[in-house]
Amino acid sequence: MHQRPRSGLDAAMAVAGVIAIACSIQPVYAKRMPPQDMTPYVVRADDSLYTLADRYMQSPSDWRLLRDINHVANPRHLQVNAHLSMPTSRLRQTLPTAQVVAVRGSVEKLGTAGAPATPVGAGTLLREGDEVSTGRDAFVSMTLPDGSHVVLPSSSRILIGRLRTTLLTGAVDRQFDLKQGEVTTDVTPFKNPRDSFRVVTPSVVAGVRGTRFRVNYLAEQDATAVEVLAGKIGVDGAGPDGAGNSTLNSAATPLPVQGGAQTLVLAGYGNLTRTGDAAGASVRLLAPPDIADPGKLQRAPQVSFDLTPVDGARAYRTEIATDADFLDLLRDERTTGLHAAFDNIPDGNYFVRVLATDTHGIDGLPQVFTFSRYTDTTNAAATPVKGNGYVFRWHVDGGALGARYRFILSDHADLSAPYIDLLDVAGGEMTVANLPPGKYYWTIVVDTFENGRLLSIPSEIRSFTQTR
Repeated sequence: MHQRPRSGLDAAMAVAGVIAIACSIQPVYAKRMPPQDMTPYVVRADDSLYTLADRYMQSPSDWRLLRDINHVANPRHLQVNAHLSMPTSRLRQTLPTAQVVAVRGSVEKLGTAGAPATPVGAGTLLREGDEVSTGRDAFVSMTLPDGSHVVLPSSSRILIGRLRTTLLTGAVDRQFDLKQGEVTTDVTPFKNPRDSFRVVTPSVVAGVRGTRFRVNYLAEQDATAVEVLAGKIGVDGAGPDGAGNSTLNSAATPLPVQGGAQTLVLAGYGNLTRTGDAAGASVRLLAPPDIADPGKLQRAPQVSFDLTPVDGARAYRTEIATDADFLDLLRDERTTGLHAAFDNIPDGNYFVRVLATDTHGIDGLPQVFTFSRYTDTTNAAATPVKGNGYVFRWHVDGGALGARYRFILSDHADLSAPYIDLLDVAGGEMTVANLPPGKYYWTIVVDTFENGRLLSIPSEIRSFTQTR
């Protein structure tokens, strides 16, 4: 078929059509090929693309990538002080370890590919990809190379999704995937602007820059409660089927909820986010309860505390630890009432932390007290003797060497206005004669020195009645 020659107008329209098509394609191409994140590098003497790739990149052959990105003509000769762009995703990384510093109860590192779980003890080294689980009334604390701490309370499970350091920049990337229960973190302030620390649950991605906070995945609500105790964090809602940055062991970071905005949560506030929703609004954390008579000596079979009520609280939480930072936890109990009691607490000096939980399940601000636990091991008896008197005998099980005793006798049940108050009684016996008729109350106080301080431990108050 014979075609007539194109006129100048026809040719111009054809060229315009090609340009229009090219312009319409370009934005789509740009979306599919986002610009790479680059790390700047200043060339030093004796640098070449070969040495840079060998030293800082994942493969020595990455010199070609550096050449193409930076348009370098001669890879062996670089101008000193010239600025290069290094693709961050290809920078070599090392895999540091986290060290377990305290363990209570049954704590296990879960096996992979059908391998059995192994017990975790103090000194155990944990790496990226390790998953740790705590049993009932079990706790584990770990410290990271920068001094940050991660504490996993009872009935919790966490995966170390990322724990790596970029060789060139020293930036540290840490991610903990909370699968069950709760995690408390105390993150050392960042020294490198490229450092990152994230806690991920099915509901949220919580990113911090040096702070102290708790994350609790509430499985029964399919929601995550976040509470910030110091600093601030950014919380993104996470979709239930999100897939994001892959890790060494193919763990995935859920993508933020489509269209959701990050919520900034400041110290003294928390939020609740349900899986699939945008991050919840910030709410002020409840004030902590007080303990009635926090300094009382805990000598009964159970260690117990009576809390004061807090407006807006639906429950209360009481924790016991051997250290003020609560890295070595002993007990963690939630109660709907104001009384918390614990069995099998050995004698010693401890810290107790109390807080209130609001109607959303968000834990409030904590308050910490010290207390001493010494059970009454004084075996004592009073036997009447001639002359309207009594002989008092006592023996202290496991009594400390050099212990002294104080004898108190009163006709008041609270031992006020004592009839006798005798210090530094040696031995385990004394006699009191010529007692007038009446009811009497008495006790033995054991005085010992522990770590350079005087410790006075009163025994049970006993009574008897003098009839003549």
